[in-house]
Amino acid sequence: MPSVQQRLRIAVIGAGPAGLGALLALEKVEGVDVQVYEQARELREVGAGISLHYNTWTVLEKLGVPYIPSESFFRNSDLLRNGLWNGRTGAVLKTSYDSPSIPEHKRHERLHLQKRLAQIDFLPSGEVRLEFEDGYSTFVDLVVGADGIRSVVRRAAFPSHTIAYSGRVGYRSIFPISLVESIPDIPLKTLFWLGPDTSLYTTPIGDGLFEVSGRGPEPKEVGEAVSWGQPADKETMKRHFTEYHPVARAIVDAIPPETIKQFAFFGGPQLETVIKHGSVALLGDASHPLSGAFGSGAAFALEDAWTLGQAISHALSHKLPLSEALRLFDETRSPYYSKLYTELRRMGAAAEKGKNLPWDERVADRIDERWGSHDWIYLHDVDGAWKATLQKEADQTTLRSAVEEPQAHL
Repeated sequence: MPSVQQRLRIAVIGAGPAGLGALLALEKVEGVDVQVYEQARELREVGAGISLHYNTWTVLEKLGVPYIPSESFFRNSDLLRNGLWNGRTGAVLKTSYDSPSIPEHKRHERLHLQKRLAQIDFLPSGEVRLEFEDGYSTFVDLVVGADGIRSVVRRAAFPSHTIAYSGRVGYRSIFPISLVESIPDIPLKTLFWLGPDTSLYTTPIGDGLFEVSGRGPEPKEVGEAVSWGQPADKETMKRHFTEYHPVARAIVDAIPPETIKQFAFFGGPQLETVIKHGSVALLGDASHPLSGAFGSGAAFALEDAWTLGQAISHALSHKLPLSEALRLFDETRSPYYSKLYTELRRMGAAAEKGKNLPWDERVADRIDERWGSHDWIYLHDVDGAWKATLQKEADQTTLRSAVEEPQAHL
């Protein structure tokens, strides 16, 4: 760690949920100078919606984020978390509910813009030199990669790691809920309509708005040409849902064409560690390219950010080196991501078993196996996980002392 007089210099690359979460977590730590660098010209909505499960609300509170007014988000009635429906028939396949014990409100200039990172140099001194496309450069002790699934920081730290197109493109639209309220029998709650190779997500989102998100297969030459959040053709989106239930098709028909954005899903293998060189930490999609699985990317990113803040605070207060802070962070988060990847492989294998079945049988086949309970994700106790890491560390220290003490008397 730097001397008492010298503050720990941290550069956060990216100002999405992971980057802004890191800023909130690290600016509270005494002895830290944190700066955030974002390539965009302004901060605005981009990408997919954010699901606020119990774990998301909890980490937002820990980061000190003010409570979001209830009119600005949507909460299902009767503790419903979401429902899975057959996209063709509308038959209910599975419903997930929050526990009644969850509190109602939990259900559901350090920032530099126009700074696109061009080069990262890991120096023998342990410092990291960052150079940006506009010619600006800086030296830091720690670079935090919060720059998304196409992370420049990850590519510099793990050059052999690659991501690939998943074979699917997503579509998203947000528009006034008044455009769909007149549709007969429309379910104004959070639903996934499922097809054999497609899915449609429909939900009110508060502030008088409604969201529709869908995904479907597209060939490699199409998917790889899609930029994140570019305008999409409505007819291209609609052809994925022509066999869906009339209500689902009516919802898609009601979408204003100019509101539709498209996203190609990319993913990559699990990283064995989310730290490198004693001077790099990866957060959010940069650390776990999961192709949007589980709908909890924002929660994962914020949990990463909070945990990193705790690890650095712990190291500084105990006069430990930065490498120890990063090790504790990695030992807390990497096992969690390993479990997520294991779950993805299990779900994929279950879906593969029924790929030759007819529509209705396929979407209902092994629904519990493919869409099992994910409470361990949505109710994840980030504070408990961090405390478990510290307790494990304390137990190992006690064990080492017990072994070393008899040897000292020999």
